[in-house]
Amino acid sequence: MIRDNPDVQRAEDIMRGKQAKSEDILQLAELMKKEKLFGYARKLLFTAAQNPSLDLSSKLGTKIRQQRALCTYKDPDLPADTKFDHALEILGQCEDLSTTRDQETLGIAGAIYKNKWETFAQRADLERSLAYYTRGCSENIEGDFGYTRVNAAFILDILADQERTEAARANTVSTSAQDRVARGQAIREEITTKLPPLADDAKYEFLKNEWWFHVTVAEAFFGLGRYAEAEKWLETAKKVPGKVADWEFETTARQLAALARLKDAAHQPGQRPWDVLQSFLNGAAGVTSAFIGKVGIGLSGGGFRAALFHVGVLARLAELDVLRHVEVLSCVSGGSIIGTQYYLELQKLLKDKKDEGIDRQDYIKIVEKVQRDFLAGVQKNIRTRVLANPWANIRMLLFPNASRTERVGELYERHLFRRAVTGQEGDPIWINDLIVHPADGPANFNPKIHNWQRRAKVPTLILNATTLNTGHNWQFTASWMGEPPAGIDNEIDGNYRLRRMYYYEAPKPYRRYRLGYAVAASSCVPGLFEPINLPDLFPDRTVRLVDGGVRDNQGVTALLEQGCSVLLISDASGQMEAQAEPGNSALSSLLRSNSILQTRVRESEYHELDARRRSCLLRGMMFIHLKKDLDVDPIDWTNCEDPFDASEEARPSIRRGDLACYGIRKDVQSLLAAIRTDLDSFNEVEAYALMTSGYRMTEYEFRRAAPNFPVCNDSVAWKFLEIEGPMKRVAGVDAAHHEIMQLLRVANYQAFKIWRLVRGLRILAWLVFGALVLAAGWACYRWRDFPLVTPGRIGIAALVAAGTALLGSRLMKLIRYKDTAERVGISIGMGVLGWLLALIHILVFDRLYLRRGRLSRIAAIQE
Repeated sequence: MIRDNPDVQRAEDIMRGKQAKSEDILQLAELMKKEKLFGYARKLLFTAAQNPSLDLSSKLGTKIRQQRALCTYKDPDLPADTKFDHALEILGQCEDLSTTRDQETLGIAGAIYKNKWETFAQRADLERSLAYYTRGCSENIEGDFGYTRVNAAFILDILADQERTEAARANTVSTSAQDRVARGQAIREEITTKLPPLADDAKYEFLKNEWWFHVTVAEAFFGLGRYAEAEKWLETAKKVPGKVADWEFETTARQLAALARLKDAAHQPGQRPWDVLQSFLNGAAGVTSAFIGKVGIGLSGGGFRAALFHVGVLARLAELDVLRHVEVLSCVSGGSIIGTQYYLELQKLLKDKKDEGIDRQDYIKIVEKVQRDFLAGVQKNIRTRVLANPWANIRMLLFPNASRTERVGELYERHLFRRAVTGQEGDPIWINDLIVHPADGPANFNPKIHNWQRRAKVPTLILNATTLNTGHNWQFTASWMGEPPAGIDNEIDGNYRLRRMYYYEAPKPYRRYRLGYAVAASSCVPGLFEPINLPDLFPDRTVRLVDGGVRDNQGVTALLEQGCSVLLISDASGQMEAQAEPGNSALSSLLRSNSILQTRVRESEYHELDARRRSCLLRGMMFIHLKKDLDVDPIDWTNCEDPFDASEEARPSIRRGDLACYGIRKDVQSLLAAIRTDLDSFNEVEAYALMTSGYRMTEYEFRRAAPNFPVCNDSVAWKFLEIEGPMKRVAGVDAAHHEIMQLLRVANYQAFKIWRLVRGLRILAWLVFGALVLAAGWACYRWRDFPLVTPGRIGIAALVAAGTALLGSRLMKLIRYKDTAERVGISIGMGVLGWLLALIHILVFDRLYLRRGRLSRIAAIQE
């Protein structure tokens, strides 16, 4: 734990006012940097910079200023839109960045702009980074021992690769790219010529113990393709006395792997670049991480529909042996429900089994169990069970703090998560207990630091909600909660930010938080569920959380904030459908406008990701959704004499078939896209059809999205694929296909689905409706002469008004007492009535619906 670290405790004492010398603070900040605690290091250096006796232009002051700028741009807890500019401001104190020749300052400025490019995907930032590094190159190489030179060469290769890619699309060759490559190679030749002799020069004896000196020379040789010499220098770097931070190894490995990719070198076992890195890192796990990049999965919102679709996606990724590489799992709403279920199972595996013993089959078994357990939990009908407890109903009606949303969270724990967690039924499950300590991991295991050298990564689970107070994204993890700085643009967003906090730092009632409530916060759709309230977490305000999809329905922000370079997005959200006759009322137009707004947000997120992919910031991007490859054609105007079908823009015949590109019939997929986004029961046909759709879509898209990703192509006989036949063809399975289509057509309704499928129930419904109409008519006839307004009633109202004015609060207390008694009576009545209706639905109509949608029934029809 961070709080148990003695260096952290020393840092906190200094930040609280304990006196210390600037030199000692700088030394402690260096220790914080080695442990990747850049936030602590930044605050320490700020404290040192405030020392009135410190001259910022002195050698010590310059060092503190430079390191403070470095820690500022590296601090993940600062907003990205301001931290880079702030770091440049710090760097520019007592120094003009436009004219400075200080190579350390120029190197940090170049790194700031490089990181700015990685965050915002603006090529101008990459060019600016190159300009600072190039200015550093013009100084003597002994000034920084090649640091600015080797980074300038790397940036030149990135820019050359972008220009080469654009030129290839136009079937031409970029001379600019060739020039950049030549410049980069010339810089590397200079490094390999001038730096190695310095290691044997008595004047530079200290270089033998400098890690960065050795890896700089190694990178220059590596970029020139002189791998034997690169390997020699890397081995020398490993022998440098003193502990080198894991993240420094990781940074070096990732840059070398990126360089190999830019040079089109093969990154497979047995190839020279791979072998060099494997020798350097003492194993293949770190090399694989370096070449692949950081993998993140985004599971969108969309109720149980989305969750079931995501199961199919996870199944295919497990089959491909991709899940072991996933380092971040960002979940929203329905994605949070299934993501938590998967994570609980994965946690047990990582705790019980050593890294080297975990294989592909373990992940397949996890997803198979999740598939079974999750569907069993879904078929308990959590939405209806919210009302299936009379005491809970009465409590929710009488006490404002007892919300349906919290009740849903408790049901998630009881019917879903408890299947993966040992313990007594009814005991709370705490999100803090999701922290994973791998079976063979170090005592201070931190996934951000130690993951990259593991074969089976320990992913960070992020549950995304939205804060009504500020409109920002709110995140729950096993370690902390709060609003992340990423995604908040201070130029246009004037709202305060509710800072993230570790649970041990939070006010006492929040040092443990229920997992079910966190998932409920991520999935409480506004208008259907009340917000999750967090009173007294921050001074003078109550935090209110709603569905994460209000802000970011695909969980993209968290993946980018965590530095993922391979994004696998499963989007099963409720996409806006076209309407021939949109509603004309004020309410319907409001709801429709909100759908349009959400669609625009979704489009913007996709375009941002696509821009990152085209800028080479992403090494892979898969974005699948329920309407993928469905027919989208323009509508001809009335009496059109220029029909679209006859135009050259019309879809070719090969794209007009019955099947989507991933093998599912388009009419079936259209119905799957229209299934309700709800928390009620899903029968096997609905569930397995959604899983099959997610599985086949992932199978088709993954290879195109990440063509160089190492995968296993052996297939698995998943249970849900038994329904695939009628989803792909009609001939030979006409009756089964017809039955599936019938079930899916009613699957978009929130209620009365079984009534729409069974003729007898429809007749019964009409008879009940007729009886109610007759009863209402009789009541109107019976009381037709009963006056609503009489002199007596007017007199009573006047007396009440006069009494209120004369007796004031005493009369009001009496009235409120009667109101309270009436409210209690009504609440008890409604609670019991709601329980009876919910019980009838679960025991009768829900069972009929689940029985009608059994897979065995479809199999019998096929036979």
